[in-house]
Amino acid sequence: MTVAAVTCPTRSPADAMKDLTFVLRSDLHVSRQVHQGQPVYVVHDPVSFKTHRLPLSNYQLFVRLDPSKKLDENFDSLVRQNHLKRSDRDSFFQLIMQLQQLNLLVLPVANGSRLHEQFLKQTKTRRRSKLLGALFMTIPLARPDEFLTRTAFRIRWMFSQGFLAAWAIAGLCALWLIVSRFEEFTQPFNGLLATENLPFLWAAFVVLKVWHELGHAYACKIYGGAVPEMGMILIAGTPAAYVDATSAWSFPERWKRLVVMAGGMYFESIVAIPAVFVWAFATSPLMTSCAWQLVMMASLITLLFNANPLMKYDGYFIASELVGIQNLRGRADQYLKAWMKRIFLGLKSGQSAASATRRAEADGETSVRGIGAGASSGSTLILAGYGIAAAIYRTLLIFGIAAMIATRFPMIGLALAAFHLVSTLGSSGLSLGRYLLTSPETARVRGRARLVAVLALVIVPLLSFVIPVPFGVVAQGVVAAESEYFLNAETPGTLLQSLVNPGDTVNSGALLAQLKNPEVTEQAQLSRAELQEALLQWEVSRSTDITKSTELEARITELKHRLLESQRQVSALSITAPSGGRVARVLPSSQKGRYINIGDQAAVVVDGRTLLRTWLNEDELGSIQREPGTEIHFRIPGRSETTFVGRLVSIEPAAESTALNDAMTFSGGGTILLDPKTGLPLEPLFQVDISPSNETVLQLADHGMRLSLQIPRRYESFAAWGLRRVMRFVQKTLLAR
Repeated sequence: MTVAAVTCPTRSPADAMKDLTFVLRSDLHVSRQVHQGQPVYVVHDPVSFKTHRLPLSNYQLFVRLDPSKKLDENFDSLVRQNHLKRSDRDSFFQLIMQLQQLNLLVLPVANGSRLHEQFLKQTKTRRRSKLLGALFMTIPLARPDEFLTRTAFRIRWMFSQGFLAAWAIAGLCALWLIVSRFEEFTQPFNGLLATENLPFLWAAFVVLKVWHELGHAYACKIYGGAVPEMGMILIAGTPAAYVDATSAWSFPERWKRLVVMAGGMYFESIVAIPAVFVWAFATSPLMTSCAWQLVMMASLITLLFNANPLMKYDGYFIASELVGIQNLRGRADQYLKAWMKRIFLGLKSGQSAASATRRAEADGETSVRGIGAGASSGSTLILAGYGIAAAIYRTLLIFGIAAMIATRFPMIGLALAAFHLVSTLGSSGLSLGRYLLTSPETARVRGRARLVAVLALVIVPLLSFVIPVPFGVVAQGVVAAESEYFLNAETPGTLLQSLVNPGDTVNSGALLAQLKNPEVTEQAQLSRAELQEALLQWEVSRSTDITKSTELEARITELKHRLLESQRQVSALSITAPSGGRVARVLPSSQKGRYINIGDQAAVVVDGRTLLRTWLNEDELGSIQREPGTEIHFRIPGRSETTFVGRLVSIEPAAESTALNDAMTFSGGGTILLDPKTGLPLEPLFQVDISPSNETVLQLADHGMRLSLQIPRRYESFAAWGLRRVMRFVQKTLLAR
């Protein structure tokens, strides 16, 4: 046997490997599991601490391999025993290649061309990912297995049935607290990333992630697994812990594997639940703020990242286990590639099996498909849906991280985004071109492949500069009026009575509601008495003691100002109409005795015709048709099956101190972010007024209701639209510094 004979690219794997002998590893640990009612065998490698899942058919072949015979002789033997058919010859040798790549058996051959191909691919990948690799640097720090063995008995009670029951009850109570006080809970969200909060958030993130990984580690250890490594991952410069709990894949019981996968999120919830109660009942503002931020870090961040099946964290492995598809991401990518080859090139799955195997090996495939095994219709839908979603999410994640970095370090973040965009598009285009024009796999359909290459690499990019963006600008709006007066309490007090009802017509100065605050009233009376006393003293002293008289004059001036302020506060207890109009909203009489804080809305008076109003930023304004009379469609909650029509009336810059409708702000469920310090929008806004074509579809009672608007977009190609958004982001990022 010669290496040249084995590595000749024109020979099939079966012809190249038929005369080889092999060595079976004796140190592998094997456990039997059941997935979707079918037995599988999980092989754990104690050297690399990796696990590999073999279907029953593959495992039966694996254990029947005879190292004393050549591979071709093994195949003939399996055929005679009716375990294989002659038509399975290529699939058998592909299986052997996979087993070799996974180090489950050793072939005494140096496959030079294959190794060189993988080396070039890995070198290219490393070269492209050097910058990105700095954002996700893995640093092993310790071997915690012995420590976990000594301390596991102290943690075991956290996995007992009694504690789990208490945890579930406490979690439901915490959830009820959040739901019942949802507006209060979400109110500080705008200021979560304020500069003064960042040190606490950073420290909480680091500590919580260490605690999170200990959850995986202890769950794995308690149920009999090994945890050989613990370390740190630097994510955009922020340290996060990790542990190697892959030995849990060899647990025969599925529920134990799921417990290990969910152990990190379970441990974080043990922190989040008490923090909810501290937030709800603590009297110290500092403790309340810290508890709220801790809840956010231990719940929201965990749900967005750890529980997200599109990221290769806990949620991904849980989803993979639940659907019974090992290496879900790799299998989904391969399925989509095979589907596109079949649709665009007419290549059947069997024609690309060898190349798919090579890609699986290069990508570190950890599952081996059975010979002749096919995917069910349900599995194909899962693979297709997951593959598309994961591909979109990976791209958005990179740009999201770049945008986050750009807010603090503009040039680094923008350079990272540009590098990823250029390298991804450039390398993808080159790889696609080489595959379509030079790959042996496409040799049989070269003419069709050339046509696809022209379409994908030339025509489609050119069309992006011509085809307009088909969808309009979707915005949230509110039901408004030509003139609006939002009357908020300027002095705190309890509601004494409401003198009008929604829909009533009132004149300017009409009393709408009356508040009561004995302290304010007493303070006004006290200020008046003090002023009267000071005036009497001044009358007496101005003819007898000029010095004292001068001092009293200064005090009288101060007392006059104090009295005026007290009278203003007393007057503010009476909510009056600033102009004539109709009452849209007012505090109901049923809330008599309710305490009203400063800034709470007491009444709304409107006048003129009913309008739809929204606020757009510069980017949205630049995208829409702005001519008066432009037809705009809108939907009303509860009547979403019907689309109504309105006409654009006016667009004007919103005053910096404009009072936005609460329903449009983020805390009110809208999309406009406010500065937590000033209460003003974080970016310039433009007020857009729209007149409904049929004024009868909206009533006075609908005032303030949020609805959905579909505003026509001006002609703009996909390429121009994308470029404009990128340029606007770059400008905002640089100007922010």
